[in-house]
Amino acid sequence: MKNPQIRILLADDHMLMRMGLSTLVACEEDMKIVGEAKNGRQAVELAHALKPDIVIMDLMMPELGGAEATKLIHEAYPEIKIMVLTSFGTSKEMSDAITNGADGALMKDTAAEDLISAIRSIIAGERIIPDRLLRQAEEDNVSPKLSERHLEILSSIARGQSNSDIAKQFGLSEISIKKQLSKIFESLGVSNRSEAVALALRKQMLKT
Repeated sequence: MKNPQIRILLADDHMLMRMGLSTLVACEEDMKIVGEAKNGRQAVELAHALKPDIVIMDLMMPELGGAEATKLIHEAYPEIKIMVLTSFGTSKEMSDAITNGADGALMKDTAAEDLISAIRSIIAGERIIPDRLLRQAEEDNVSPKLSERHLEILSSIARGQSNSDIAKQFGLSEISIKKQLSKIFESLGVSNRSEAVALALRKQMLKT
């Protein structure tokens, strides 16, 4: 008896990318495309309507990002597998997608045979996520604890203020601000202002 085909939903706002994936899948006897979504919201709606075996999800999409769409689909239909594709090796969105239940994470330039192999492996119950992305997802979900004052100082740095400006803002000496910065750097595990701001933004620690 012939095995049932793997039913795939494509979610990508680039038509050429969807066409390429469709052409690739069409060559595989055990796979078929059951739907295509051009934004994250449509991906959630089609997942509900079509109940595919797996969603191939672009991270960066209009209306609703891939990470949030992954969360909504995974929470409603945990049996649907989700593989996210991205053009970026690491990103907050990728970390969020992994945390939100993605079963696989691959770069968009992954070789065709590796992509097809990953789909089959995910359907078989494996999790296809590079170790470095898993590590980053774990790190991104552990935010260092900073005091309210330290967060205020960090926000001032993010706005481009100098130590002198920050000292005047809080009614402190520049020496005191330098000491506070040293404590902030130590807590964050960074060595300078730029690294501190970049990490705080990535972990969404700063109020916007």
